[in-house]
Amino acid sequence: MTQLPKNRDHQKRPADIASRRLIRTVRQATLATLDTARGNWPFASLVQTACDHSARPLLLLSDLAVHARNIAADERVSLLFAKPGTDPVAGARATVIGRARRCDDARLRARYVARHHNAQEFSTFADFHLYCIDIEAVHFIGGFGQIETLPGESIVLKSSDDDSLLSAEPEIVDHMNRDHVDAVQLYAHNLAGRPGINWRLSGVDPEGFDMHRFDSETRVEFPEPISSVAAVREQFVELARRARGES
Repeated sequence: MTQLPKNRDHQKRPADIASRRLIRTVRQATLATLDTARGNWPFASLVQTACDHSARPLLLLSDLAVHARNIAADERVSLLFAKPGTDPVAGARATVIGRARRCDDARLRARYVARHHNAQEFSTFADFHLYCIDIEAVHFIGGFGQIETLPGESIVLKSSDDDSLLSAEPEIVDHMNRDHVDAVQLYAHNLAGRPGINWRLSGVDPEGFDMHRFDSETRVEFPEPISSVAAVREQFVELARRARGES
């Protein structure tokens, strides 16, 4: 199995892993920008989020929005990711501190739309642009007494020189949803502990894959990060065996 090199960009520290998981799984975040039109007052807004394969957050913003105007004047931003729950203050949360830049990669735009189907229509409008957040630091709170400020390099998964997985992702997702419906349901039921019907893959990345059902989402992690399409196939086969109780 092809694996990404083990280095400081993929640490095993719980806070690193938990921060990256929040970025990958939480569908919306609070975006803070500096409102230059009002003397650099902080301006907070609610945004839908996705991320690239390295876990850098992705935003789709209209040029007409105040936060997009703010970013054009000052690229410094922060994003608060919080795990949903009845007592969100007691749950894990991560404040991403970084810089927003325009990104024209059609594959990343497709990742965003696959996560947010309601964005399909306006994603083609000329005034909507995709932004990638280059992470400089993350302030992570895992619970009482579990507070760490982490460098961006420990959160962002090191990219492979081979980006074939990103290019093949739509085909992989379509193939699994079309030809392996039973396996997808087993992943959700027996690996993620999420019963119910109509689970579908919405994305796959070097650390695992995301699934959605109506307005619910879940995720299954790979044992180790991978970087090739062949390794993804191997993982899907192995995880299907595990979900069936065969290994």
